[in-house]
Amino acid sequence: MEILVLKCILLLYIVVKPTNLQLLINVKNQGGDVMQENITANISEDTVTLEFLRLDGVYVSQLVDFTNEVEAMKVVIPGEEELGQSGHQVLCFLTHAAQADFIAPDAMAKLRQKNPGTVRVAEEDKGWRQTTATAWAGRATGMLSPAAARHCASARDRVYIRSADLTRWTPRAGVEPSSFSSEVIPFPPQALTSDTAEGSPAVSVCVAETDTSKECICHLEVCVNWYPCGLKYCKGKPQGGLSYRCGIKTCHRCFRYHFYVRRRDTCLNYM
Repeated sequence: MEILVLKCILLLYIVVKPTNLQLLINVKNQGGDVMQENITANISEDTVTLEFLRLDGVYVSQLVDFTNEVEAMKVVIPGEEELGQSGHQVLCFLTHAAQADFIAPDAMAKLRQKNPGTVRVAEEDKGWRQTTATAWAGRATGMLSPAAARHCASARDRVYIRSADLTRWTPRAGVEPSSFSSEVIPFPPQALTSDTAEGSPAVSVCVAETDTSKECICHLEVCVNWYPCGLKYCKGKPQGGLSYRCGIKTCHRCFRYHFYVRRRDTCLNYM
């Protein structure tokens, strides 16, 4: 009986294991430094997660939920003691996922790393993507994507979203659109207006604000130096004429996030 159970467990392991993939990639950033990225594809959840630790101690974890078209960028920022900052801060930014910019989990799970020690450089630079958040996501995160909700759980009330994406998402089955919208908490009016009647900024940027107790617009920059962004296809033999997958295309992209904070001292990256 025990042997039968062990055989069943082994069979289950063999069947389930290929549905997930974990790759550890050595990547050279734009400054020439080598970093490690960990990429995980989960076919059962239809997600891909890419994570790495920057040289300045900032941890970045990017999750893409293909089923619900949600991208969740989580950033953990350690405080700097010399600036009077203690502990760490977790932020999470939700945006609509452009699926054409990522390899789907089922294709990702088929990738194999022949030379683990190779230092890789992206083939294409996708440039900068700028996101200006307009609200806190609140409990709407779970209505959009259970995977993103788990991914961003440690950020608590610092999960940010933008209005432009709300119209592009469809709440999960069983969730009323009105209930979904009511869980999104807009930033205060002065943070949503770029200029006042006098032509001056309604809320200043944190880098220009000297009063640590004042509200301001914080910004954060994140660069993903290497990720599989597409599949390569080669032509078959003349007699066949059909194309087939023959590799992947890799890309580099940087993200610039702008978001409102009630106090400048909660913007740990304003310097």
